[in-house]
Amino acid sequence: MTLTPLDKNDPRLRQVCAKLTRSQLHTKQQQLEIDALLDFVYGRVNKTANGARRDPTRPTTVGLAGNQVGIMKQICVLDLSIGRQGYNDMQVLINPRITWCSKPIVVKPEGCVNFSNIWGLTHRARTVKVEAWDRSGNEVVYKLTGWPAALAQHEVDHLYGRLFIDRLPDPAKAHNVPKDRYAEYKKVRPANWADFIDVSKEAVRLPETYQPGMVE
Repeated sequence: MTLTPLDKNDPRLRQVCAKLTRSQLHTKQQQLEIDALLDFVYGRVNKTANGARRDPTRPTTVGLAGNQVGIMKQICVLDLSIGRQGYNDMQVLINPRITWCSKPIVVKPEGCVNFSNIWGLTHRARTVKVEAWDRSGNEVVYKLTGWPAALAQHEVDHLYGRLFIDRLPDPAKAHNVPKDRYAEYKKVRPANWADFIDVSKEAVRLPETYQPGMVE
């Protein structure tokens, strides 16, 4: 099964994905879809045995939600080893819910496979608690801090039709990073990047009481 990221204007990116029952989860077809999601992320993580990136000129994919590739179900894949070169820690989360967020906020640069040239500094909770099922239907709980927490919030947002551009303090100043300038972007502090693109028409205004990453 070959998966292709949806275009950033595809309305499915703004839809809430359907929850899975355990009986649905245990079907062969559903497990094949999960395998395809894992293959997509693992194939793009691009880590070698010695920790070197094969192609440092393009971004690493460390997570994927079902609707990013047209699978409208509450499934996401996270590589929780984010930031640790040479390692992989792939986890499948079914029907994930972020049930707790810390008050401290971190500001980190984020991108998305559906927005190939757009990056930006998002505001996320530093620590979160995530409850979900694994691919076998067992209940799992993760307490994540730092990059893994930001990744979990990014992917769970996807499943509820929210995008990282919704988290930008000023969507009119998202970072415009053409593919041939990605290596340059990684070498500078994102706050100093001077090339912008306006995504305000695509961003959703979140309620002021909405906590980063939380699912109502």
